[in-house]
Amino acid sequence: MRMHRKLALIGLAAVALVATACQGKASEDQESADPGTKAITYTMPAATELPAALQAIKDRGYINFGSKFDQPTTGQRNPATGKLEGFDTEMGRLLAQRIFGASYTEGDSGNLRFVETISKNREEYLASGKIDALAATYTINDERKLKVDFAGPYYVTGQGILTLASKTDINTLEDLSGKKVCVAVGSNSLTNLQKLNAKADVSAPLADYSACREAVENGTYDALSTDLPILFGFKSTSGDTFRVSEETFTTEPYGIATKHGDKEVRDFINDMLEEAYANGDWIKAFEGTLGKAGAKTPTPPPVVRY
Repeated sequence: MRMHRKLALIGLAAVALVATACQGKASEDQESADPGTKAITYTMPAATELPAALQAIKDRGYINFGSKFDQPTTGQRNPATGKLEGFDTEMGRLLAQRIFGASYTEGDSGNLRFVETISKNREEYLASGKIDALAATYTINDERKLKVDFAGPYYVTGQGILTLASKTDINTLEDLSGKKVCVAVGSNSLTNLQKLNAKADVSAPLADYSACREAVENGTYDALSTDLPILFGFKSTSGDTFRVSEETFTTEPYGIATKHGDKEVRDFINDMLEEAYANGDWIKAFEGTLGKAGAKTPTPPPVVRY
């Protein structure tokens, strides 16, 4: 399930574009946007039968779905409309349509209720029941499989580096040695750097990548390192302020996470993803978000069942 580095770059390097302006850190409240009409129309059919845990969600009338709120192209609140936009949030919309049907609604009183879920609280929110599922640039790995269940992957990318445009001496993993690098608390990016370059200074991670972006811009940190879609999203909203390196040094398969131990729910979401691959909904989601940013549409990654 590994994606060749060159293909990942081809698919992502074009993501320097005009995107929604990045606002400051959103609150951790649920999304309160007008349900309104949906930006992307899917053909995803409603399931005729649901696992017990999802039937309970349907009977309750809504699903709480975790997403980032501050990451352009993957999950960001549009300051003009109040709606969440991004590839990860579209995974939540596909799941809501699979459970509730195409007439589902969004918002505080709707069937789909987005909850801001940052790197450090993803597992806590799932375990406590604050959210029922999430898609939040959350990389599948063996350590996390002990805490949550993963469906997917629904996308595969890699970790790179963002710096001020003037810092032309930081281009590779090795160049981060002795540099102050910003990563998010509880993120896979932090773990990767600790393993792959112990000389990089990651001793002061911040709460989220929006804070990291600001810290690099004001010179508090030399670089920000995380997955390419996030980096190019920040670059696209900042004119010529930042530069993104053209080298990745990891492979990051993103999964839709649910509470640990419910294989039926995991299998249901995997079936949903395969349906989205087959009927074109996944391509619609990609081209309506990352594709609008200029990313080349990749072949959907095969789901991995365990």
